[in-house]
Amino acid sequence: MIRRLLLSVGLLLVPMFAAGVTMADRNPAARSAEEWVKVAETSLGLGFWHWEASTAKLACSLGLYALTGVNPAGVQLDLAFLESLVHPADRLVVQGAHGLATDTRQASRQFRLIRPDGQLRWLHGRANTFFDREGAITRVVAVVSDVTEQREADARLARKRALLQNLSALVDGVFWIADNEGQLVDVFAADPVVSDIDIRNGGIDWRASMHPDDLDRLATSWKRAIDTKKRYDAAPRLRRANGEYQQFHIAGLPLYVEHSLAPLWAGLATPNPQAITSAAYGLAYDLALTAGQVRACRALLDWNAEALAKAAGVSLSTIRRIEASESGYLQGESMRLVTKAFRNAGLKIWRGEDGKVCITDRD
Repeated sequence: MIRRLLLSVGLLLVPMFAAGVTMADRNPAARSAEEWVKVAETSLGLGFWHWEASTAKLACSLGLYALTGVNPAGVQLDLAFLESLVHPADRLVVQGAHGLATDTRQASRQFRLIRPDGQLRWLHGRANTFFDREGAITRVVAVVSDVTEQREADARLARKRALLQNLSALVDGVFWIADNEGQLVDVFAADPVVSDIDIRNGGIDWRASMHPDDLDRLATSWKRAIDTKKRYDAAPRLRRANGEYQQFHIAGLPLYVEHSLAPLWAGLATPNPQAITSAAYGLAYDLALTAGQVRACRALLDWNAEALAKAAGVSLSTIRRIEASESGYLQGESMRLVTKAFRNAGLKIWRGEDGKVCITDRD
């Protein structure tokens, strides 16, 4: 809207520049409008150009000289010279000034421009073409803006989204951002994951894909996390695209965004509990098994004590000591190796939303 208004003002002012009309020759309204455009050019990084079909000449505002890095005292800009500054890959391949000015791509065109000092900038040109009653082109007026910072910001954002999508593929999960109501604001997932999890039913809403029996329990866990502003953990069953439910492990933390009135939450949902436990709880979490749970894991794998000792790389006496312990949850390097051996063998070990350790041999 602002650039459209400035373009309209430019229709009046650029011809004045071309005609060499001085500030004193103009009426007060025109002088005020010109001053406004100059302020806009300086503060918003804009420039104007105006091409007359009858003369095939180009008139440019001082703002355009500033954008291109050309000294107005030394060079008179024309369309051919301006196009020569454009990056070779972005140039318009047309014949003559008339072709350059009237090319339909000038209506909205982003291109790289290499200034005389070697600096590369991204510019965005928007042109309006005017016709006489017979349909012949009479003039073209354009506003040009510097969009380098926006292009760089877009590139950084694209890289971050691509990184999250790659990480999503590596952990077979979905990175998510949600508001305090639990409504997903955004998801970052590799395509296979998104296509296989039915989370886009009438909008981005996990609740539409959760098993009905898990909804109340998850709502309670979410409210507790919101109230305490502490880590959110849940293990709901989510419906996949084939209609079957699978248990997912979800963890999230408050994500305070600058200038946001309320905190957002961000986290990971994955069917692989190890992707969350190893990253979120670290070493201490992996070591929190009781002697009874160690025996239960061994039974699930149909291992004897000797097989566990070999898989973990510890002595048989160490396994005997661990399984005979009555000290509750066990920690230490030996327990870390034992837990790792269980997981390498296919067991899933994670902490449920009630804080208790869960173990299964099912996918």
